[in-house]
Amino acid sequence: MCVYWLEQSGSDVPLGDEWLSESEQARLDGLHIPKRHADWRLGRWTAKSAVARYLNLPRDPETLAAIELRPAPSGAPEIFLHGRLAPVVLSLSHSSGTGLCAIAPAGGEVGCDLEAIEPRSPSFLADYFTDEEQGLVAQTTGANRDRVVTLLWSAKESALKALGCGLRLDTRSVNAAPADFLETRGEEWHRLCVTHTSGRTFYGWWSASRDLIRTVITGAAQPYSDELERVLV
Repeated sequence: MCVYWLEQSGSDVPLGDEWLSESEQARLDGLHIPKRHADWRLGRWTAKSAVARYLNLPRDPETLAAIELRPAPSGAPEIFLHGRLAPVVLSLSHSSGTGLCAIAPAGGEVGCDLEAIEPRSPSFLADYFTDEEQGLVAQTTGANRDRVVTLLWSAKESALKALGCGLRLDTRSVNAAPADFLETRGEEWHRLCVTHTSGRTFYGWWSASRDLIRTVITGAAQPYSDELERVLV
């Protein structure tokens, strides 16, 4: 199983809304706060673009309007194409005017998260991080501390999305262990794993650039049996 990802910025989103379905346009009309309005459009554009590319569909407004994201009972997004459930699973995140989508075949599990690197308080670590994760943070100093904390938090969010629970589940129920977490240069992807209290381990990747941390997690049965590939724009 290959896991694909696509990143888009606000400048990639068309000015018009012809690529939205009627129900999506109605939802958008109800978002009156400019930032929420822009973030919602960015997220939908990123997801629709990823699905169209993954399913080898044209990216004209009519086709994109037929691709809809609907919330499952768990709150996770489900993809519908012409009103029917599409053979894909995806996860979506956005931060600082950038959208990230990870997509895989139906039946798989995938979670992604995009976070701006920023300071977080000691109380944040105590409330949301495991003892082992706090130990990793203790190994870092200065500006690199903010980067490691953001990486761990992003990995935890991705794993909780792959579980289909999101932040409704205690964040300390998952423990992130990223490889090369002290790496400070380069945009390449590094491996990471996240273990749930049930004993189950999720495998994935992380990267950092432009003051952003990206993580993608899958429910692969074996370590890194999946491939991570970029969806070409």
